[in-house]
Amino acid sequence: MSREICRILRTEKAKNNTAKIFIKKAVLFLKVRDIMTNPAISVTGEDTVCEAARVMQAHNIGALPVVSEKNTVDGIVTDRDIVLRTVSRGKDACEMKVKDIMTTEVEKITPDTDIKDAVKRLGTDKIRRVPVIEKNELVGMLSIGDIATQSGFNAEIAEAICEISK
Repeated sequence: MSREICRILRTEKAKNNTAKIFIKKAVLFLKVRDIMTNPAISVTGEDTVCEAARVMQAHNIGALPVVSEKNTVDGIVTDRDIVLRTVSRGKDACEMKVKDIMTTEVEKITPDTDIKDAVKRLGTDKIRRVPVIEKNELVGMLSIGDIATQSGFNAEIAEAICEISK
């Protein structure tokens, strides 16, 4: 089900209780590809930490997949990585490379994963965002925020956030 269909249902029929029930059931069939951010904003390991921070600021995001020349995910860098691995250690973010502070063990998900399974995985893995990979290439990003905007996942989101925050 596409975003457009959900948007139309929400705006035109949301006052009708039957429509609300339909939306909640329809959300159960959503796939990651239906709500992921696409294209994903990314950086390379050779970019400086300063450049990564500027990209995060420009796009109002807190994590960037780190990709190779072939668009495969080599790691992920978060705003927290920048603070804990650069700033708090007194290092020059404009001299450091992203590859020096990125997390290399990255959980990934496919576009065909059911949203319900993705929510469980985010909670279990204690992560807020995950790169979406198809044929070993980055095709998008999925975040708790992407899922939270969908009707029908309030309890699941709350549970995932509780797991992440432990």
